[in-house]
Amino acid sequence: MDVPLPTRFFSLREANALLATLQEEFGRARDLRDELMGVQQKLQEAGSGLEGPEVTIDPEAPLPVQRLQARAVRIIGKLREILRDVAELGVEVKAADGLVDFRSKLHGRTVLLCWKYGEERVAFFHELDAGFAGRRPLPDDGDFVGDLIH
Repeated sequence: MDVPLPTRFFSLREANALLATLQEEFGRARDLRDELMGVQQKLQEAGSGLEGPEVTIDPEAPLPVQRLQARAVRIIGKLREILRDVAELGVEVKAADGLVDFRSKLHGRTVLLCWKYGEERVAFFHELDAGFAGRRPLPDDGDFVGDLIH
């Protein structure tokens, strides 16, 4: 049974303090994604492919294809582990290649501090319903408040 994680609200300082960890984790995830794409290419060349969210090993496939499928299963397992570890930090993973939101409070309302892999610091936020396209630069008077609530 999955236990829901508490909702975490981050101050800007707390969000920025996690960036080194997030850079490292998403760097690993991106390497795994690239490796998975290579496996996918080899499977396609062999007349097979990765279909659906649950990749399995086809016992009827030729042995080289089974080995590639097994490799894909291992890579996907590692990716899921990384994303689970990141989510356990209290951030909301929006894309496996390194897009996350940090819940925060700005002037009493809940907003999302937004960061993507490669950015040096958290420099954007958006409203809950806006998404990445609605990212705006942090306001000068932005007093982003964080705490841990259950």
